[in-house]
Amino acid sequence: MTKVSDPSARLAAIVESSEDAIVSKDLNGIIQTWNPAAERIFGYTAAEAIGQNITIIIPPERLSEETEVLSRVRAGLSVEHFETIRRRKDGTEIAISLTVSPVRGPGGEIMGASKIARDITEQRRLRDAADNASRMKDEFLAVLSHELRTPLNTVLGYAKMLKHEEPRMTPELRARALDALERNGDVLTRLVNDVLDRSRMVSGKLRLTLDVCSVDQFVGEAAATVQPAADARDIHLSVAVAPGLTVYGDRDRLQQVVWNLLSNAIKFTPPGGSVSVRADRHDGKVHISVRDSGIGIPIEHQPYIFQRFWQADASVSREHGGLGIGLALARHLVEMHGGSIAVESQGPGTGAVFTVTLPYADAAKRERSVRGPQRASG
Repeated sequence: MTKVSDPSARLAAIVESSEDAIVSKDLNGIIQTWNPAAERIFGYTAAEAIGQNITIIIPPERLSEETEVLSRVRAGLSVEHFETIRRRKDGTEIAISLTVSPVRGPGGEIMGASKIARDITEQRRLRDAADNASRMKDEFLAVLSHELRTPLNTVLGYAKMLKHEEPRMTPELRARALDALERNGDVLTRLVNDVLDRSRMVSGKLRLTLDVCSVDQFVGEAAATVQPAADARDIHLSVAVAPGLTVYGDRDRLQQVVWNLLSNAIKFTPPGGSVSVRADRHDGKVHISVRDSGIGIPIEHQPYIFQRFWQADASVSREHGGLGIGLALARHLVEMHGGSIAVESQGPGTGAVFTVTLPYADAAKRERSVRGPQRASG
């Protein structure tokens, strides 16, 4: 390796090899030097840039920034790590961190400025992602505390009444209290299980016990579980499963998926509406569809509906309950089975259809199941 002893040559080598754009300009903003990194970041070659005003890379709405920078430079001041937006030759914009320092002549007079521009597009993306994750976590904890508080207050209230055997606790009220305790205990159990499943999903510890499953069985059991909720809201629930349908999977987890879809459908369907679940086979796959006549889903929200914690409308979510976990978990479970899940809705007031597609349990899988259930990791 050749040793560079001349300080000016060493400095030139550093500028040439830098990953950051290093540019110099005079006090009128005319570009004097333009290193290879500036060519890569901004798209202009040195021949194209030198002699041009630095405003060729500044969006029109940000020209006032250059006026302020030059004003500081003339006053002998620097600009440190200023985050802004600049424009490439092809018109695309780029996020940069900008440091500008005065350049002085032999007599100390200010002759121009040197600037170092660092591409922070990826840093900003990661920071925005971290901020968004933090915001979603805070919102999730707020929703969780809200969802836990309601059933807990009910449980504690009725438990105190039963413990003290208040005179007004008639047999009828006692029966209602016990029913409320059981119902809210179930709600708390489901909430805790959702949180635990979410944790297992993120850590990759969610497991499946695989075997040949009757679609009619796990769909029927899911429907039976939500039937009381449908009756309480005067919602007509119908089930139609083609005979003999089987899939190779974890029956309990598949029942959880269907239960989740049905629960959501009932939750977001006004009283007097209808919810149906249908299952059939075509193209070698089993299709399970849950259709409702509910409030519908705005088309612009549908790409995000299966993201963890994502909720289209916080006020609606608070009104109907839920942690924003269920659909993300349902998608994860379906994909662990080699299937897919999709949503269709024409927008608010038009209802929605969620369709789960799973591989049909073919003969090979039937033969494998004879050897007993297997384990699959997420």
